[in-house]
Amino acid sequence: MQTKPVILVYDINNKLVDEVAGEIGITGKFTSINTYNEANAMDAVRQYNRGFGLLTNKLACIVTGWNRHKKPRDQFLYRLREQERKSPFRQPTPVVLITEDHREDLKRRALDPADGNVCAYLHADDFRSTLAGILQQIINEENTKELNRLSREAFEAELAEE
Repeated sequence: MQTKPVILVYDINNKLVDEVAGEIGITGKFTSINTYNEANAMDAVRQYNRGFGLLTNKLACIVTGWNRHKKPRDQFLYRLREQERKSPFRQPTPVVLITEDHREDLKRRALDPADGNVCAYLHADDFRSTLAGILQQIINEENTKELNRLSREAFEAELAEE
């Protein structure tokens, strides 16, 4: 029996974590680990590390959001990326951001391939229609760089229209 890909869900908004986990569960294709604080999320990341943190971890994807009580550099996403950059053998874990906060500076930083490198940046009100498809693309194609590029291009097009 093949195991389902594991998706870590973390946000300080407990209701959002439960909604995302529900959407993931409906697909029947993934297993989710729900965490409601950053310490538990980092523990889950450590538990899925391979090679003492030197190799890419076994998490298929992380779904998270912004913590508006923290500075941008102190966010979970950047702590994760900092940890991943410590090893040349480790690839970035695919991340999907779901948030109500669509500040242009945060979105630009998250979509930057050298910084946040997120695969998708979704709004908390309408993530349900696209989340399962994005997760399927991440799992099947394992082409997270392409997803990041497409998300970045869509963001740049939004800016050009304004």
